Amino acid sequence: MKTLKVLDWPEKRYYGETHPFYRWANQLRANDVKVQFYYDHQDKALKDADCVLIHSRYFAGWQNLNTRSEQNEQELLAFLLEMRHSSGKLIWFDAADSTGSGDFAIIPFVDVFLKKQILKNKEYYSAENGIKDLRIWLNSNDPKNPKTAFVPCPEEHVKKIKLGWNLGLNDYRYFGYKMSRLSNFLNYNIYPLRFSGSDKQRKYDLTFRGTIHQDNHEMNRISYQRNHIIGLFDHLNFNIAKGCNVSKSRYWKELRNSKLSVSPFGWGEICYRDFETFISGSLLVKPLMSHMVTFPDVYIPDKTYVPVAWNMIGTQELLEQLIVNYKEVRYIAQNGQDTYRHAMNDAQGFIDVLKQNVTD
Repeated sequence: MKTLKVLDWPEKRYYGETHPFYRWANQLRANDVKVQFYYDHQDKALKDADCVLIHSRYFAGWQNLNTRSEQNEQELLAFLLEMRHSSGKLIWFDAADSTGSGDFAIIPFVDVFLKKQILKNKEYYSAENGIKDLRIWLNSNDPKNPKTAFVPCPEEHVKKIKLGWNLGLNDYRYFGYKMSRLSNFLNYNIYPLRFSGSDKQRKYDLTFRGTIHQDNHEMNRISYQRNHIIGLFDHLNFNIAKGCNVSKSRYWKELRNSKLSVSPFGWGEICYRDFETFISGSLLVKPLMSHMVTFPDVYIPDKTYVPVAWNMIGTQELLEQLIVNYKEVRYIAQNGQDTYRHAMNDAQGFIDVLKQNVTD
């Protein structure tokens, strides 16, 4: 039996990325993996484990590029050195949103650099090709377009970049605020996730809650795709659920009553909205995802979602075609839901990925 100690992100300890460890604790033990959780990096019991996994957002002050400093970096590196000497394997779980990473400064100090999604072409992570944008879909040779630069991964450490699991294994069951602490402990047989069939009557053609970011009009800005979608609303003869954020219950009700759901890239490629769309039986329209590897991989173009170009060219025409031919393309929404339903219940699939890239 191997012991995996997890230094978790306290703010999301009840409904975050470590949810599958709680949900499948018995199955993990049956596969000789015992998981223990910690929320204080100074806890002496964190040491002396077969494997120690550190959720990167625990060190939010360092991971946030706007608050990173020489002092908090040196403190983090000292901690990593200490932990590496006292554990069999030290794993950094980069919980950032995109396939890119701003955390490569610490990769020499860990054994495994785990990501929720990784680029198929890992050469992008290294320094060979000069300065690149942290977010590959925003990369541009145009000097007018600002870049979010990143410390490149030393070539000899690229092999440490391994695949973890994405937001699809979070808990998407509906909880009121005070009930959210039950997330990790309430069995799915008692309180299952509620799916809506794709064939139900839907009064909205499209749902997208959000507002224009006025300072982000250039194509190379993070909000470009989002702003482009919102900018189309005045040109679409659709019944659209749109505008500012609404309550969680209303958001779910709208999504379950919408034919289409558009999920542009933001800080990263994968979004909670992707999986909420599958659950709701809506048809996911999303920028092409073929540049990445992720788990669970539910992104099969024209099978589980309908792709659009990263620059969003042709999106209006595509949306119009999907609504005109909705009955003929609705099967894609059902395929997406079926694929996700299988993936989010696949305990052994999660355990296999964990053992292959973390504990073995």
